[in-house]
Amino acid sequence: MKKLIIIITLVTGLNVLANAQQQTAKTPAQKAAHKTENLQKKLKLTASQTKQVNALFLTEATRVDSLKAHKTNKKANKAAHKAIQAQTDQKLNTILTADQQKAFADLKVAKKAKHDQKKAADAANAAPKQ
Repeated sequence: MKKLIIIITLVTGLNVLANAQQQTAKTPAQKAAHKTENLQKKLKLTASQTKQVNALFLTEATRVDSLKAHKTNKKANKAAHKAIQAQTDQKLNTILTADQQKAFADLKVAKKAKHDQKKAADAANAAPKQ
């Protein structure tokens, strides 16, 4: 009986691990909706702003997905992605009010600082220990 329970537990555990590694890719519409929802909460967008921002993010997500589909030069893809992001930010600033633009800039700075901190921590962890 103990062996049976152990085998069932082992099989269930392996099944959970196998399923945990399968991630479903989000569609451009789902990505745009998620980003719009985040900005809606953080910047308190109006209804018309929300529609415009969602359309803008949908365009961005579609363009980025098409970049990922055409796996060419990694550096070229990165440069193109940055260009798309810069265009999106520029258009977003035309939609936002002055206060929202300032808050958005603060959000970007905070996100970059968090990314840099994580990158530094990863680099420190990857350094060989003596």
